Amino acid sequence: MQTKVLAVDDESAELNLMCIALRGQNYGVFVAASYRDALNTFRMHHEEISLLITDVALPGRNGCELARDLLQIDPGLKVLFISGPTGAKICRFYNMPVTGQDFLQKPFGMDELLNRVGKILGLSVPIRTMGAS
Repeated sequence: MQTKVLAVDDESAELNLMCIALRGQNYGVFVAASYRDALNTFRMHHEEISLLITDVALPGRNGCELARDLLQIDPGLKVLFISGPTGAKICRFYNMPVTGQDFLQKPFGMDELLNRVGKILGLSVPIRTMGAS
């Protein structure tokens, strides 16, 4: 069964790169560019989604609020926050993790993203690097 991820970022170039990397590792990917889009997608597909990858800075409500709301729907959902240094300060305000495997500071490489996703999901499959053939 394919592991599915909900990737949320309002920066389309970053979202596209994440999707390419994740799909290259055979993850199913749902995408959203805002809190509202992500919430609607999750409501329709929450039984399928194992991991939320969200930027902290989103238009409207932020990624911490999104994670909090989705965790109320599915307390078993795993979350990876991505953001610059300012996002870490926002996450602390919402009592969300900002260190360790649950937070990835921008800028990051796709290999780093894939390895972090694998750790969060508890996968022991080695990640093929983006440069590997």
